[in-house]
Amino acid sequence: MATAVKRLGFSALSCTFRTIPQRRALPPITPFRSFTTTLGYRDEDENEDRPSRPSRPSPRATFAASLHPDDKAFYDSLSPEDRREFEGNARELEDFMASSGVESELSAEVSQAAHSVATELDEPDSIEKRFKPGFMSMGEEDELEQAEDDVWENDDISSLAHGELEQHRELREYARITAWEMPLLSKLAKPFEPPPADAPLRFRYTTYMGETHPASRKIVLEFCTRDLPDLTEPQRIKFIKLAGVRYNPQTDIVKMSSEMFATQAQNKRYLGDLVDTLIVEAKHTEDMYEDIPLDFRHHKWKRKLEFPEHWKMTEQRRKQLEADRAKKAGEERDRIESGAMVEGVKLIEDMLKSAPVVDERHVLPEPQSGLKGKAKRKRPKRLV
Repeated sequence: MATAVKRLGFSALSCTFRTIPQRRALPPITPFRSFTTTLGYRDEDENEDRPSRPSRPSPRATFAASLHPDDKAFYDSLSPEDRREFEGNARELEDFMASSGVESELSAEVSQAAHSVATELDEPDSIEKRFKPGFMSMGEEDELEQAEDDVWENDDISSLAHGELEQHRELREYARITAWEMPLLSKLAKPFEPPPADAPLRFRYTTYMGETHPASRKIVLEFCTRDLPDLTEPQRIKFIKLAGVRYNPQTDIVKMSSEMFATQAQNKRYLGDLVDTLIVEAKHTEDMYEDIPLDFRHHKWKRKLEFPEHWKMTEQRRKQLEADRAKKAGEERDRIESGAMVEGVKLIEDMLKSAPVVDERHVLPEPQSGLKGKAKRKRPKRLV
């Protein structure tokens, strides 16, 4: 039964929230109620004769016909007792909706809701607040809108201390990596294998441990001209002339670099293509540049100091040094035994014993009187 009453409440709410149509002139009609249990009749034309009305149906059939199709299906599914209770509740609701106080209350609620909606629409979405710049942000654009400086409440450390603390955290992080992650790299270690003879080019990369840096795209290429395959001696000399100032005559190494492209792979490819172009040009036999001499003025020759051969320690040299040291030690021993060795401590002691003892004290004469100026008298110094 509670379900039937709830369903009837939904029907009443649907009738309550229907849109009120705009009032316009209508022909006179018979009294009509929005929610009724009987059918209403209206004459189309008062001057015409009314047709004969059909026989009135039963009240229950009239109530069922006035319901919404969804409510009618629900009404048909009820038992006779529930139908009678449903009809009684419908009549009570109809009488309540037809009373004079209900319409005024609904009108007041609708007007209040309309006023609240209009008030919300008139209010601006956001009011721009003006912040007063603090001392630390004075004269600068306050992008974070920090406004005034925070009041110091002795509950934090200074910015310098925060920097020291952050540095300490970074050192501890690297210490943990060294202790726990670095030993795991030994599993990935591979034995060193020298490059084969068919790979004479050596590329050098620059990295900044994950940080973005403009110098990280630079690639340096080094190779020895004698390691280049399929080059005769005249072709190698022509290659050196083409390399120009990039050739080091002291080490026979050509060094060139590139950083004109955005990535390391592009710079490496450019250097490889450049070496291939130089090799192809050096193999052209039409012009071998024989009339152009080698010019090494760009290179500053460095003197390489070598250890003299006669200074190197050998077994024969070691025996000779030991024999010389033994000979000098024997000569010194002989001079000590013969008394020819002079001992400084003993000589000083002998001189002190033979020197006379002086007990008299000499007093310096007083300075002459009659000194002018701001000179002061000095006390005589006593010397022993």
